[in-house]
Amino acid sequence: MKDPQFIGAWELQEWTIEKEDGSIEFPYGEDAIGKINYDGHGQMSVMIMKNNRPLMLSEDPLQSQPNEVLAAFKGFIAYSGNYEVHPHSNQVVHQIKMSSFPNWVGQNQIRKFEFRDDQLILSTDFIGPNKHKLVWRKILTVQNPKS
Repeated sequence: MKDPQFIGAWELQEWTIEKEDGSIEFPYGEDAIGKINYDGHGQMSVMIMKNNRPLMLSEDPLQSQPNEVLAAFKGFIAYSGNYEVHPHSNQVVHQIKMSSFPNWVGQNQIRKFEFRDDQLILSTDFIGPNKHKLVWRKILTVQNPKS
């Protein structure tokens, strides 16, 4: 099911991880940047990265040094695929088709959702010792496609 409230582009406001002991962490810093898009055809994509990541020495990403690649990988996550909204359980399921983290390809990522004013709040239950919460602000609304 597609929910028209999801459709559009959203900008990351905050990404926090709550630990089992109640402490809060910002995995990519308090100034992380990101964007998530949902379209009316059931497609979605998301990218999140650390702000102000260091530049690499080479202009060719395939010629980057291993330490540069490791730092870049640890400061960026992206995936895309299909999505389904389950309004009765307040869940959205991201069906991952491609990802910067290869282990997620073919998996479903389940998020609880809540709309508050112009914000979309996505959260997880505890995954191991971590509970994720991402706050997004709508920046673009896309019209529903014609059937």
